[in-house]
Amino acid sequence: MERYVFDLPTDKGNIQATVEEAGECYSVLLDGKFSGSMWQDEHKGMQWTTQDAELEHYMWEIAVHLSEAFSRKGFPSLLMGTYPEIASTEWKTSEILEVNVKHGTDMEVFTTFLKDEVLNLVTFDEHLDLMVKKENDAYFYIVGIN
Repeated sequence: MERYVFDLPTDKGNIQATVEEAGECYSVLLDGKFSGSMWQDEHKGMQWTTQDAELEHYMWEIAVHLSEAFSRKGFPSLLMGTYPEIASTEWKTSEILEVNVKHGTDMEVFTTFLKDEVLNLVTFDEHLDLMVKKENDAYFYIVGIN
């Protein structure tokens, strides 16, 4: 099951969107609350559609994130959706993505697993280093991609 986590800007600040594949549609949670489902309508040229009024306002922004999910730009949302141990990500440079994991995470186990599995998520050719660390901790592991 594909799952993506990313921030959406609102007039009151950012909200966290969690988008999960649910068969032919995607289930959307905004700040942890179910907001509706969206899907691509074959009869409308594969345009995104929803029947949930709360979701309509965010549908275009969510669609942009979904279209970038397997690109380098969208890679952080794919990582956060795949690994619940990840609390946040932040681009440090064009080739370094800082990955902050939750405090209770065993770093050795997590980074070993990440090194073995992360290449299954990568569909881009550019080099990327993941700087994996616990939140508010100076110690980190580097996981190289490509």
